Amino acid sequence: MDRLSLLPDDLIFKILSFFPSKAIVTTSLLSKRWCSLWKHVPNLGYSDPYIESEYWSASRFIDKFLLLQDNAHALQTLYLCVNRSCPPEDIETWVGVAVSRGVRDILFYQYSRTYYCPIRLPRSLYTCDTLVTLSLLHTFIVDVPLAICFPSLKSLTLESVDFLLSDDDIVHRLLSGCRVLEDLKVVRWGYYILKTFKIMVPTLQRLTVEDVLINCNPVPGPDAGFVIKAPCLKSLAITSKFGSFHSLVKMPYLVKANIMLQHGDSKNLLGCVTSAKHLSLCLKQRMDSYPIGDFSQLVSLKVCTCSLEWYRLILSRAPKLRVLRFQGQENLLPSSYINDLKKCYSSSEDVQTQWERPSSVPDCLISSLETIEWIGYKRTEAENSELKYLRENSRRLLKTIIVSKYWESLHEEA
Repeated sequence: MDRLSLLPDDLIFKILSFFPSKAIVTTSLLSKRWCSLWKHVPNLGYSDPYIESEYWSASRFIDKFLLLQDNAHALQTLYLCVNRSCPPEDIETWVGVAVSRGVRDILFYQYSRTYYCPIRLPRSLYTCDTLVTLSLLHTFIVDVPLAICFPSLKSLTLESVDFLLSDDDIVHRLLSGCRVLEDLKVVRWGYYILKTFKIMVPTLQRLTVEDVLINCNPVPGPDAGFVIKAPCLKSLAITSKFGSFHSLVKMPYLVKANIMLQHGDSKNLLGCVTSAKHLSLCLKQRMDSYPIGDFSQLVSLKVCTCSLEWYRLILSRAPKLRVLRFQGQENLLPSSYINDLKKCYSSSEDVQTQWERPSSVPDCLISSLETIEWIGYKRTEAENSELKYLRENSRRLLKTIIVSKYWESLHEEA
């Protein structure tokens, strides 16, 4: 510890910022010099006890930490993990103090085995001009104001967040106040009062949606889903078991898209991602209602075996494709290859068993395709014919990788 004492204060503050606040405060017992150093650490991170009877001591610690800290220094990070016994007024007070001290990053997580207690975030939060990152997890929010302005917010996470009212404009109003938002992550795991998420953010560059609704009862109706208007997106990742998706605009700057939908009726989504360079697709076969353009920039395509019709259509319109990957359905793969969130939602009946030879050879097979990878290869007649056709017509093929359902791995150089 003597060596640490020789370091400049700013460096000590930086080191201490990586520790929980309770541990930081205990350093005041080391020596006279360390007695007040903790007061200048710009972070508050606290996870209260899971035992509800111990909540009082946790609450008092946070109160004293905020009261005794040097208010002349900005509070950069507020991390709070509380259980349902935490009074909503305490949460409102703590967040309000953090906002008044120019907080940059807030993460709030409310854990509960049964239900979440509604909380009211202070109105000052919704107009905080210093906030850059906001993460709300497992939270039930009430009283969202009409006036919302986050002039500096660049990253927003809403994981298992619901709102008291079923007004679909709440999220739209919240996101409209994020003037420079670049990253948005939305996760939904159960039944929610709010049915439709309207994501209309002109500055948004990265969007992740996980809408799996595990053990959901009742099952959401056709009105549940997402409406997207984000023309500057560069990365799009969608996983949804029940919801529908509709994009109001094309995404000309898109680099990477990962689309996994159980329902194939999200009318124009695929037609809006034709600018992607890297595309991963798990989508049922209903293709008749989908307008689709040319994938002129696509260099990497990964498709689930439930989406082979989509793959053939895209293959004929992707002249620069270099890497082609097939992914077998989850029930054919060991856990090391795929996690629960990425399981294919289609049944084995959705996998095509017949193969029809294309009328013409796609341009990418002649001029650009270099790698073929097939995970979960079952050696069916249709798959054998597909693979044989690809290998015979890919003039620039350098590598073929096959992993069968028996977990045999075959690596071949062309």
